[in-house]
Amino acid sequence: MRMDVKPRNGEEGEQADRIVLAMTNLAGALGRLNDVIAQQAGVGPTDLMCLHTLNREGPSTAGALSARLGRTTGAITQMIDRLERAGFVRRGPDPDDRRRVVVEAVPEALEKVAAAYAGLDARSRRLMGEYTADQLRIVHAFLEASHHLVVQEIDSLTG
Repeated sequence: MRMDVKPRNGEEGEQADRIVLAMTNLAGALGRLNDVIAQQAGVGPTDLMCLHTLNREGPSTAGALSARLGRTTGAITQMIDRLERAGFVRRGPDPDDRRRVVVEAVPEALEKVAAAYAGLDARSRRLMGEYTADQLRIVHAFLEASHHLVVQEIDSLTG
């Protein structure tokens, strides 16, 4: 698949427009869902993004979280303080360099957050059951490529 080719006019262009609109609607709905889950968990939206990052990538330094989440180290330190007070994370020595501190998510806290997404997970898996393995591979490839494009755009906008 060539990513530098723009869709033609006509049906391909119309389909591309519908997909872009659907992606925009999905991004908005996921943002709203994350806001609702963050509110229910008693944390902020960026705090929830931090928990997602720690869940996927494991323990991290404040500097690495700062880079990953696009926030200043000061803002990350305040966020970690909030999450630690709320029982979502804990600080500990870095096993590779005891002079550094790493932050890790508390497993029970991650389970609480995961439970909030259980309904969406179940519905999504039922929906995916309506597609063939080949169709799911295409959807997966599209989503991965779209993610890559979004990361490129973030890098472009933030210099």
